[in-house]
Amino acid sequence: MAMQDERHSVVDLMTRVLEEIVHLFQTEIRLVRAELNEKVGRLANGGVFIGAAVVLILGGFVLFLLSAVQFLVVAGLPEEWGLLLVGILAAAGGGLLLSRGIQTIKTTNLVPDRSIDQIRADVATVKEHIT
Repeated sequence: MAMQDERHSVVDLMTRVLEEIVHLFQTEIRLVRAELNEKVGRLANGGVFIGAAVVLILGGFVLFLLSAVQFLVVAGLPEEWGLLLVGILAAAGGGLLLSRGIQTIKTTNLVPDRSIDQIRADVATVKEHIT
């Protein structure tokens, strides 16, 4: 009879170990979700500020460009040439800013690095204790 109780205890122990491993990985998955939500939230928050800034800056920039054209007209350049010159410079500047923005977005890392490192460490620990 004592042998049966010991086996039952070993089975219980193994069941508990498996339950703890499952619980650990469920916790790690929740951590991954939380980290991803944090990163996406930061990107969204930054996007809202950028959108508001674009609206305000756009109006000011249009006025600045019109003032530059008027300055060229006062300096003796025909209005059509002033509009063309200022338009070309504005388009070139916009192209450079667009290129930089695209490059920044491409380098943004959404991978939950901390969580992945923690999961790898947990897997290594579980493997170490099982073998």
